Amino acid sequence: MIKLKVHSCCQSMFDHLCIAGKRALIALAAISAIWVFCISSSGAEFNGTTYHLGEREAVVTLPVNASHLNLTLSYKTQNMTLFDEEGKNVSFNSSYRFWRGEHIYSLTWERNITGKLVYTMPVQGQQFILPLRDERPVAIILPAGYTTGERSLGIARPAPDEFVEDNAGSILIWNNTTQISYIDLTYYRKSAPQALMIILAILALTGLVLIGQYYTSIRKLRAARMEMENEIQKKRN
Repeated sequence: MIKLKVHSCCQSMFDHLCIAGKRALIALAAISAIWVFCISSSGAEFNGTTYHLGEREAVVTLPVNASHLNLTLSYKTQNMTLFDEEGKNVSFNSSYRFWRGEHIYSLTWERNITGKLVYTMPVQGQQFILPLRDERPVAIILPAGYTTGERSLGIARPAPDEFVEDNAGSILIWNNTTQISYIDLTYYRKSAPQALMIILAILALTGLVLIGQYYTSIRKLRAARMEMENEIQKKRN
């Protein structure tokens, strides 16, 4: 009886965590969509793929208007969730295969859905390389407290069409990706430029101190040599 109760309790906790995770995913996807919509210079709804970067993974939001979707990725993804235009969870069937280094997903659902597919992808370090397989617009939302654009610390290649930075965070948008094969983005903490300036100032000060010590040592050596030469000259006289 005790084992059954423990198992039931663990299962209940697991189910609760799964539900909480899905709710968090929904909230993050909604926030990302609203954020991109609000900062878009055109004022129109952003009809592209949004990548909301985190420290270890990114939440990808892909617009959908179909009854099926074939997705080819360079990484294996998890937590795929489909939402309709009202934000309701839509069940779907999926198949997966790995072929020539590509992760291929085939998703089908009962009816045509206008909504969003949300899934996660791994992120390593502070560099985000994104191969582009279609011509959709792309928006990348940086983690809170991060930015990009300082050439010595990190930039986006190619440069985005739009870059907005405010108290909420930083977002980069590429509206036209027809001539882009991949996006290479390096980002850094907003405090990094100040930290770099402090380090450079310390290095410069250290360099000046070393140069001063060098010239002081040279002058002392010259003075010592001249003193020795004078003593030798006196002995000769």
